[in-house]
Amino acid sequence: LPTTTTDWQLDQVDPEHSRDILLRVKPGQPLKLPSDLPIEHQESLSVASGIYAVRIPVGTSLTAALNRLAQMPGMAYVEPNYRYQLPPHQVSEIPAGFGTRALTPNDPQFGLQWNIRSAKINQAWELSTGSNTVTVAVIDSGVDPNHPDLKERLLPLEDVWDEETGSDRVVSRITGEQVDFKGRDGNGHGTHVAGVIGAILNNNTGLAGVAGGGVKILPIKATSMLGATNARVLTAAVLRAIERGAKVINMSIGSTGRTPAANNQVLIDAVNEAIAQGITVISATGNESSRPRNVAAIAEPAIYDNVIAVGAHTEMDNVAVYSNGGPEIDLVAPGGGGSNPATAEGEQIWSTWPTYRTFESLQGRIRASSYVAISGTSMACPHVSGVAALLLSREPNLTPSQIRARFRRPVGRGPDHCLGHFFGHGSRAAPAGPALGQYWPVHPLDPFGAVAAESHYRPQMIR
Repeated sequence: LPTTTTDWQLDQVDPEHSRDILLRVKPGQPLKLPSDLPIEHQESLSVASGIYAVRIPVGTSLTAALNRLAQMPGMAYVEPNYRYQLPPHQVSEIPAGFGTRALTPNDPQFGLQWNIRSAKINQAWELSTGSNTVTVAVIDSGVDPNHPDLKERLLPLEDVWDEETGSDRVVSRITGEQVDFKGRDGNGHGTHVAGVIGAILNNNTGLAGVAGGGVKILPIKATSMLGATNARVLTAAVLRAIERGAKVINMSIGSTGRTPAANNQVLIDAVNEAIAQGITVISATGNESSRPRNVAAIAEPAIYDNVIAVGAHTEMDNVAVYSNGGPEIDLVAPGGGGSNPATAEGEQIWSTWPTYRTFESLQGRIRASSYVAISGTSMACPHVSGVAALLLSREPNLTPSQIRARFRRPVGRGPDHCLGHFFGHGSRAAPAGPALGQYWPVHPLDPFGAVAAESHYRPQMIR
């Protein structure tokens, strides 16, 4: 157990929820709190797993409280409530340069979705478009529950943010208008991610989601309208996804730049529990790189063992300049071009956006509604989650490890795709990076190949 301030990396604690402490007791042990430590609030995040959250009063030393709790008998570990956030992203209201292209489904904006054709997702639709027996949990900023391209696919909103931290309210600096998002998406990021996965296919409206033929979306609000969150909220969100029967968890969220000592074990344990229960967990690698000069490390929770880590590639079939990399990366998927026009990376990812005013619009920074373009590994990640849902629609008994193996299989898209452009740490032209110039070959998303390559599992005939 850690015993010093340095071990706990207190500079990484969520400043707005710094009085929260996360802990886990050993199997079969009851929670015993010291009588000489004031506790303002106590909550069980998972009775079965022995995971708890406690809150100390204002004025109580966090370091002293951590040390005191760590000394209690039966304690597996104690840790602060570290901060996480949605990766930085830039919204474009109208994707410059997009033109009308040949449409396959009847969704009128499908012509804007270069990403579907680049990844050949429309070929995978010949095998599956998604089933309503598969639920994908989107742990994010929430979802617009009334979006016309999503509402028929949405399960009831789960507002874990409100349960763990309080309401999500904003006051417009322009009009003074007060808005309480009440479980809805106050940021926009979550609605965009949900659209990539499950925007309704062939409904003569908007665009087409990767698994938009029937997959169910479980929207779990786990950030504020600013995109900020912490380990306590994310842990509760993962546990909620398990309770609600999700088969896939999409986490386009994370935190980078920490030492291993600052990884929240409680979140790692929750993710491992999800995977142990047959849930495939997919996460974005992060957007902190500026290739080729600097390649940032992969974010949590994408860096965790057994989590499928997804980087981003562009319309030009190159790793995006912002995409984080490292040996933990599994594959890259369409994430769109960065905000710097000098890099000539192509268009962003067109998807759904809240139909009401979000925090950004209330502050006067954006006027768009319903559909926008964004780029980032946050957008690449739901492409993979959507294909995982297609796989499970055809082969419901696939395990997380089998799905991961499908994504890591060789792709027949030419030599550059496996050995050239698609590297977790950069392209062939990239100089030596923070890992002494090591390069890790990464495969691009291959939906048709993944869905077509059925495992040895075959459903038994019922007699």
